[in-house]
Amino acid sequence: MQQKTRGIVLRSLKYGDTAMITTIYTEAFGRMSFIMQGTHGKKSSVKGNLLKQLFLLEMEVDYKPGRELQRVKEVKNISPFGSIPFGIVKSSLALFLAELLEKVLREEESRPDLFEFLFQSIQVLDLLEDGVNNYHLLFLIQLTRFLGFAPANNFTSSNQFFDMVAGNFVLSPPTHPWFLKNRESEILAQLIKMNYQNLSEFKPDKGLRNTWLDFILEYYGLHLGNKLNLKSLEILREMLH
Repeated sequence: MQQKTRGIVLRSLKYGDTAMITTIYTEAFGRMSFIMQGTHGKKSSVKGNLLKQLFLLEMEVDYKPGRELQRVKEVKNISPFGSIPFGIVKSSLALFLAELLEKVLREEESRPDLFEFLFQSIQVLDLLEDGVNNYHLLFLIQLTRFLGFAPANNFTSSNQFFDMVAGNFVLSPPTHPWFLKNRESEILAQLIKMNYQNLSEFKPDKGLRNTWLDFILEYYGLHLGNKLNLKSLEILREMLH
């Protein structure tokens, strides 16, 4: 069945001399793996330079249910980047986010709302000028809304402890060790209310950005049932300390 769909590149691996196996999150089918033949040839309809992390594609797919590696007839870059591949901070963010998404997006089913969030958020990253160093923190918090464990927005002068297991702010520290204290909870409540337009207003103390990244990744691990071991994490830490 031939079908057109938009897609977001998550990972590409060289396969043989001229082919690539590429994991793409598609609008029509969810997460899928594709065999891309002849990606390095001059006459190829699929160019290898279009298969980099987070590239936004329009694809004509030769889809067959149950096939482990799907095939494509044509691939186009529908939203060429102006900054992500050319700056070390944004390119490091792209590597990190693509690796994380490759681990957490497992379903082979269409999720138009999730796809649209990802597509638009990646376009925002490319255009963003202020607050880039905070982008990933807000992205990861907003992504939880689509994964089913978004932190509740119920911080008050009474509810000053964030229970990471329950996913909400509570009156007193829970009996388990996975919670945030008063000041940490207050900062989380601030992040929950933020959007991409006011990212530059979040100005954490030195080193706190990485502390918050550790918290969010631990929060993901608790709710996904396994720790996220991300190879790109240390590179991102160096860029955004």
